[in-house]
Amino acid sequence: MDVRSLRWGLVGLGSLAANGIVPAAARSQFARITAGMTRDAAKGQAFGAAHHIPRIHATVEALVEDPEVDAVFVMSPNDAHLAPVLAAAAAGKPVLCEKPLAMTEADAQRMIDACEQAGVMLRLGLHLRFEKFLDRVAEVLREGRIGTVRALSIERAAPLAERSAWREDPARGGSILYDVGLHLLDAVPRLIGQALVDVAGLASPPPGSGMGADTITLLLRSEGDVQVSLRASREAPYAGNDLVVIGTAGMLRTGPLRWAGEFSMTITNAEGVVRERMDACDLYRDELDGFARDLADGGTRLGTGSDGLRLVRMAAVIERALAEGRRLPFA
Repeated sequence: MDVRSLRWGLVGLGSLAANGIVPAAARSQFARITAGMTRDAAKGQAFGAAHHIPRIHATVEALVEDPEVDAVFVMSPNDAHLAPVLAAAAAGKPVLCEKPLAMTEADAQRMIDACEQAGVMLRLGLHLRFEKFLDRVAEVLREGRIGTVRALSIERAAPLAERSAWREDPARGGSILYDVGLHLLDAVPRLIGQALVDVAGLASPPPGSGMGADTITLLLRSEGDVQVSLRASREAPYAGNDLVVIGTAGMLRTGPLRWAGEFSMTITNAEGVVRERMDACDLYRDELDGFARDLADGGTRLGTGSDGLRLVRMAAVIERALAEGRRLPFA
């Protein structure tokens, strides 16, 4: 497989770009950041100087037409993904879009259709798919080491520093549901090998408050009747960021799954207690290199447009369940 290095143009020069993607590209095998886009000229100038990126554009159109850009990474606020993805498709540039793909099913479908019609690869930023430790957890569950899975819970927190004006605006997708929750909703079916079928939950601040939810707790059920509890927050400085799975023959518990260089897993069953450790992966680096490999061989290491559409639909159901205070099916 001939994998070529890609020159990336970044749409949105916020904390993800500065603290995540630019450093990851420097560690990657197949990625180099050559351009960025922001309408804030002062911000663009400062970003370019700080990260040695000389090509800073004021419009998406200029970025996607830049001959020094091979691929486009869209990481603008959640409600501002449509136009850059459509522009990249029109320019024939493969595009990686941060989740959520869009805020509505109609917009997500437009993005998928535009990329398909242009013959452009569209991938979704679900970087937890590159965490090999989670693959190992899924393997342990498939092996039946704790029997039949009956319940799974995940707690995950976002950095408090991620709070910003647009993240407090529900109309802009400011809820923690879109920042962290979508990662968990994508990960759980991969862990237990079952789709999620319905959901109920709580949010704080609550729907109707005019503020994006900072903490959500979701209670879901899988097609095999696994009880799933997910909690995501960006107002919890000391959250455990852990995973617990209860089975008919044992229990699996992890140590912190964020902000740690090494992850641990404890498996308890009739045979005793077994502990495993694994180094954390370099998720953004692996995501960038995975994109280049997907482009080379047509693989689906990253989330696809269809995955993005599925998560948009799930998020819409969750928003309704939270607003109406009742359990709703995803189908």
